[in-house]
Amino acid sequence: MSNVIGMLVLVDSAALMKDERIQQMIESAGNKEEIPVFTIQDEDDFSAYIYMMADRRHVVEGLGTGKLKIKATPGDELRWWEANIFQNSPFEIMIKEVSPACSQQLSWQQIFQHTPVLHPEVEKESASTIGLFGRDMFWAAAFADFRYQTRIKEDTRLNEPNIDLDYHIDLQVMDKSLPEEKPVCILRWFPKIHLQEAS
Repeated sequence: MSNVIGMLVLVDSAALMKDERIQQMIESAGNKEEIPVFTIQDEDDFSAYIYMMADRRHVVEGLGTGKLKIKATPGDELRWWEANIFQNSPFEIMIKEVSPACSQQLSWQQIFQHTPVLHPEVEKESASTIGLFGRDMFWAAAFADFRYQTRIKEDTRLNEPNIDLDYHIDLQVMDKSLPEEKPVCILRWFPKIHLQEAS
C-alpha cells in the first residue's frame, strides 16, 4: 500500500520579517508592481526561523532542518504545506510554488509522475479526520490541508543510488493588518530531499 508522506514547512514569519536584510529589500522595492523576492540559501543564518517536519515513520534524519532524508517506496505521495510557528504572528504564510532546481528537472521527471503541483480540491470533511485537531492533523498527513503534491513513479528505483533532490519553495508573506492586495514579499527557500528505499 502506498504511503502519504507529509512535509510541513514551519516558519517564524514575525522573526524573519524583522530581519534587517529583508526590511531593506522591501523598502528598496517601494511601490513597484513586482513582489520583492528574498532568497534564503542553506548557508544563511535563518535555520532557527524556517525548517521542515515530517512523520518520524518516514524520516531517517533531518527533522527540524531544511534537509530531510526520507524513506519511501515507489507509489508513495509527497505533500507539502505550511504553517506559522506562532499562531499569533502578524503575517500570513502561504506556499506559492514548489519547484525543482533547474539543474534537477530531469532527475525529478525520472523519479516522480510530475513535478509538484497544486492539489485538486480534496474533501474537507472525512470520517477519518473526526476528532483530529491542530497538530494531530499533521500526523494524519493523508487528510491534511496540503497545497502541493507529487507521486513517486511505480518503476522508480530508490536504492541505486540514494537520490538527492534540490528544489525551492516560494513562501508568500501577507501582512494581516493590510488589505489583501499585494504580498509583502516572497521568501524563496532552498531545502533538500534525500530519498532512500524503505526497508
